[in-house]
Amino acid sequence: MKNNYSISKQMYEDLIKAYIQVAPHSWTQKDAFKKTVKQPAPRFYVSPKQAAQIISPMLRGDFSKVDSMLPNRRRMYYCLYNRVVEMSERWQFVNKSLSYIMQYAVVTPAPEFFISCNQMTNIRTYLKLGHITDEGKLVVTPARARSYEKLVEKRRRMKEIKKTLQMEGLVPAL
Repeated sequence: MKNNYSISKQMYEDLIKAYIQVAPHSWTQKDAFKKTVKQPAPRFYVSPKQAAQIISPMLRGDFSKVDSMLPNRRRMYYCLYNRVVEMSERWQFVNKSLSYIMQYAVVTPAPEFFISCNQMTNIRTYLKLGHITDEGKLVVTPARARSYEKLVEKRRRMKEIKKTLQMEGLVPAL
């Protein structure tokens, strides 16, 4: 499935804005990430075409495709499904095609960002490395790439040390 980079870039920007609002009122960074991903989002971060492909079988009563998705994505599509059903009953959308309704449904405010806390951590890490271009691609400066590689190596070593200590019984396993 092809990503829509303008939607991805918009989501990154909206996530960072939400994080900036939430962070001063949080005790830890992880707490800030949890609060950020649960903040209301300005839109659903999916293209109308992609959403219509998932919602169409749901409108016919086939929920198997969406039920096999990961929890955050599943919640997003169920919320979008409810939004489409609600919108199709309004007089402006009566007898309109699903693709027509979907153009409006995906740009309505979403109750949350529908991403995990880990995804938020990854997005923030990538954004620290460089900047996002208009095509939604990350441009990383060489100096930042080296510092990121060092950070990854340090985390890997710490995991190895912790595992060794757990095997020797010096640190309780979680």
